[in-house]
Amino acid sequence: MWKEPKRLLEAAGMLLILALTAAVFYLLLLYPGDLSARQTENRRVFGATYMTMNNPYYQVLDNCLRSEIEANGDILLTRDAAMDQDRQNEEIRELIAAGAQVIFLTPVEWDTARAGLEAAAEAGVPVIVVDAPVRDAELAACSVLSDNYQAGVLCAEHLMSVRDSANIILLEHISASSGVERIQGFRDAIAGREGFVILASGESDGQIENAMPVMEALLRQAPEADVLMALNDPSAFGGLAAIEGAGLSGRFLIYSVDGSPEAKALVSDGLMTATCAQFPTRIAGEAAAQGYRALEGGCDQKEIIVPVELLTADNVRRYGTDGWQ
Repeated sequence: MWKEPKRLLEAAGMLLILALTAAVFYLLLLYPGDLSARQTENRRVFGATYMTMNNPYYQVLDNCLRSEIEANGDILLTRDAAMDQDRQNEEIRELIAAGAQVIFLTPVEWDTARAGLEAAAEAGVPVIVVDAPVRDAELAACSVLSDNYQAGVLCAEHLMSVRDSANIILLEHISASSGVERIQGFRDAIAGREGFVILASGESDGQIENAMPVMEALLRQAPEADVLMALNDPSAFGGLAAIEGAGLSGRFLIYSVDGSPEAKALVSDGLMTATCAQFPTRIAGEAAAQGYRALEGGCDQKEIIVPVELLTADNVRRYGTDGWQ
């Protein structure tokens, strides 16, 4: 007698399996519409292209932007221009073809990014310039920038407060307007101040691997130098390595801009004098907000300047050395 109920249960189980199989088959093959497309059709697509992802600052900036965008259920496509403006202009076209509705741009070169900006304008895709300005700012919907000029001024003011004179070497990046502005702020602040002399300058492209050999050559050119002003932390690290290699660590004051965890640790340990901190979380938040406004009818500001803060041994512990601020 017990066999009959068992057969009924087995039959019911088989019917359930067949029904589930049929349902899955219908959904995957016969349902009108692509399920994956339906799941993503309401997600907005953003693109970003940076001058280089070899700099930790841009990695952090991209992570912060991604967090802002993905928190809204949207998508960020990221590209690395690897210090090549032609490549970056092509990346802008690729992002447009991939469906990007807004593009965040940190230009490799401030004065030759026009082709990419024009491609975006022709496609009706607004561009939010981030961190480093472009010459043709009228083609961008908005620019969100650190106060780069003031960063250089703050470094110079601190130098003049702790030294009566200085023999200075500059590490520059002349194709990036942000770098030019930092060095110009420094130059302008010490201009006319007796005893503060710029002995030499060199092009580092803002890269640690370029800065070290350039600094070695500048030390030979200006052996009496005792201060380094670097446009960013990576170039300062390369400069510091050259200074240490020459046995001159005790003589030099070293200034830079970024506020990276590594630079803050060096400032805390007395190996660097100061780093002027940028705030990538704030920059990313402002850029993302303007990106969404661009989609909704237009940015409410053409330019947003985010303040910077000089970090020295006196205040660096306020921000900690295990992350960005």
